[in-house]
Amino acid sequence: MVVFDTGESGKPYPSIAGTHKGTIIPSQNITVSKIYTYPCTDTGGHTKSIKLYENSTSIANGTWTGYPDDNITITPSVTLFAGHTYNYTVVTGSYPQILHAASKEVTGGTITCSSFVDANGCTHSNWIPAIRLAE
Repeated sequence: MVVFDTGESGKPYPSIAGTHKGTIIPSQNITVSKIYTYPCTDTGGHTKSIKLYENSTSIANGTWTGYPDDNITITPSVTLFAGHTYNYTVVTGSYPQILHAASKEVTGGTITCSSFVDANGCTHSNWIPAIRLAE
Protein backbone atom coordinates (compact mmCIF):
# COMPACT_ATOMS: atom_id res chain seq x y z
CA MET A 1 0.00 0.00 0.00
CA VAL A 2 1.35 3.42 -0.97
CA VAL A 3 1.05 6.04 1.77
CA PHE A 4 1.93 9.63 2.56
CA ASP A 5 3.30 9.45 6.10
CA THR A 6 5.08 12.08 8.17
CA GLY A 7 5.79 9.45 10.82
CA GLU A 8 5.85 10.29 14.48
CA SER A 9 7.55 13.45 15.69
CA GLY A 10 10.78 13.09 17.64
CA LYS A 11 9.85 16.26 19.57
CA PRO A 12 6.06 16.63 19.40
CA TYR A 13 5.80 19.40 22.03
CA PRO A 14 4.71 22.11 22.24
CA SER A 15 1.36 20.92 20.91
CA ILE A 16 -2.14 22.37 20.91
CA ALA A 17 -5.33 22.04 18.88
CA GLY A 18 -5.85 24.36 15.93
CA THR A 19 -6.09 24.81 12.17
CA HIS A 20 -3.20 23.73 9.95
CA LYS A 21 -2.90 24.91 6.35
CA GLY A 22 -0.23 23.98 3.86
CA THR A 23 0.71 21.91 0.84
CA ILE A 24 1.41 18.29 0.04
CA ILE A 25 3.46 17.25 -2.99
CA PRO A 26 3.39 13.45 -3.43
CA SER A 27 6.50 11.74 -4.82
CA GLN A 28 4.31 8.97 -6.27
CA ASN A 29 0.63 8.52 -7.01
CA ILE A 30 -1.24 7.92 -3.74
CA THR A 31 -4.90 6.95 -3.39
CA VAL A 32 -6.27 8.56 -0.24
CA SER A 33 -9.40 7.53 1.65
CA LYS A 34 -8.26 7.84 5.29
CA ILE A 35 -6.22 10.13 7.53
CA TYR A 36 -4.62 9.08 10.81
CA THR A 37 -3.15 11.63 13.22
CA TYR A 38 -0.34 10.67 15.58
CA PRO A 39 -1.37 11.77 19.11
CA CYS A 40 1.01 12.96 21.81
CA THR A 41 1.56 10.26 24.43
CA ASP A 42 -1.41 9.74 26.76
CA THR A 43 -3.59 12.30 24.95
CA GLY A 44 -6.55 12.12 22.60
CA GLY A 45 -4.75 14.06 19.85
CA HIS A 46 -6.73 13.67 16.64
CA THR A 47 -7.89 15.36 13.46
CA LYS A 48 -11.38 16.87 13.67
CA SER A 49 -11.62 17.56 9.93
CA ILE A 50 -9.61 17.58 6.73
CA LYS A 51 -10.13 19.31 3.39
CA LEU A 52 -7.96 18.68 0.34
CA TYR A 53 -7.79 21.12 -2.57
CA GLU A 54 -6.24 21.11 -6.02
CA ASN A 55 -5.66 24.73 -6.99
CA SER A 56 -8.64 26.33 -5.22
CA THR A 57 -11.06 23.48 -5.95
CA SER A 58 -12.11 21.20 -3.08
CA ILE A 59 -11.43 17.58 -4.09
CA ALA A 60 -12.10 15.65 -0.85
CA ASN A 61 -12.91 16.07 2.83
CA GLY A 62 -13.59 14.17 6.01
CA THR A 63 -14.94 14.75 9.52
CA TRP A 64 -14.12 12.94 12.75
CA THR A 65 -16.97 10.87 14.18
CA GLY A 66 -15.64 10.62 17.74
CA TYR A 67 -13.66 8.26 19.92
CA PRO A 68 -12.46 5.53 19.68
CA ASP A 69 -11.99 5.85 15.91
CA ASP A 70 -8.56 7.32 15.18
CA ASN A 71 -9.04 7.30 11.41
CA ILE A 72 -11.19 9.71 9.44
CA THR A 73 -12.72 8.55 6.18
CA ILE A 74 -12.00 10.98 3.35
CA THR A 75 -14.66 11.27 0.65
CA PRO A 76 -14.56 10.86 -2.15
CA SER A 77 -11.51 8.60 -2.25
CA VAL A 78 -9.03 10.59 -4.33
CA THR A 79 -5.74 9.93 -6.10
CA LEU A 80 -3.02 12.48 -5.40
CA PHE A 81 -0.67 12.50 -8.38
CA ALA A 82 3.11 12.56 -8.12
CA GLY A 83 4.58 16.03 -8.53
CA HIS A 84 1.23 17.85 -8.22
CA THR A 85 0.70 20.36 -5.42
CA TYR A 86 -2.33 19.91 -3.17
CA ASN A 87 -3.47 22.25 -0.42
CA TYR A 88 -4.74 20.93 2.89
CA THR A 89 -6.67 22.31 5.81
CA VAL A 90 -6.48 20.04 8.86
CA VAL A 91 -8.31 21.01 12.05
CA THR A 92 -6.94 19.17 15.07
CA GLY A 93 -8.29 18.54 18.54
CA SER A 94 -6.54 17.80 21.83
CA TYR A 95 -2.77 17.31 21.45
CA PRO A 96 -1.65 15.98 18.05
CA GLN A 97 2.03 15.34 17.46
CA ILE A 98 3.68 18.26 15.69
CA LEU A 99 6.65 18.37 13.32
CA HIS A 100 8.25 21.71 14.15
CA ALA A 101 9.45 22.62 10.67
CA ALA A 102 8.25 24.83 7.83
CA SER A 103 8.66 21.97 5.33
CA LYS A 104 9.65 18.31 5.55
CA GLU A 105 10.49 15.45 3.20
CA VAL A 106 8.44 12.49 4.42
CA THR A 107 7.47 9.02 3.24
CA GLY A 108 5.61 9.61 0.00
CA GLY A 109 6.55 13.25 -0.66
CA THR A 110 6.86 16.70 0.89
CA ILE A 111 4.59 18.51 3.34
CA THR A 112 4.77 22.25 4.00
CA CYS A 113 3.13 24.48 6.60
CA SER A 114 1.79 27.78 5.29
CA SER A 115 0.07 28.63 8.60
CA PHE A 116 -1.10 27.16 11.86
CA VAL A 117 -3.55 29.07 14.04
CA ASP A 118 -3.70 27.51 17.48
CA ALA A 119 -6.70 27.32 19.82
CA ASN A 120 -5.52 30.54 21.48
CA GLY A 121 -5.50 32.46 18.19
CA CYS A 122 -1.70 32.57 17.85
CA THR A 123 -0.31 32.07 14.34
CA HIS A 124 2.74 29.89 13.62
CA SER A 125 4.57 29.11 10.37
CA ASN A 126 6.40 25.92 11.31
CA TRP A 127 3.85 23.53 12.79
CA ILE A 128 3.09 20.49 10.59
CA PRO A 129 0.60 17.90 11.89
CA ALA A 130 2.04 14.38 12.18
CA ILE A 131 -0.33 12.48 9.86
CA ARG A 132 -0.65 9.46 7.60
CA LEU A 133 -2.78 9.49 4.45
CA ALA A 134 -3.63 6.12 2.90
CA GLU A 135 -6.33 3.93 1.39
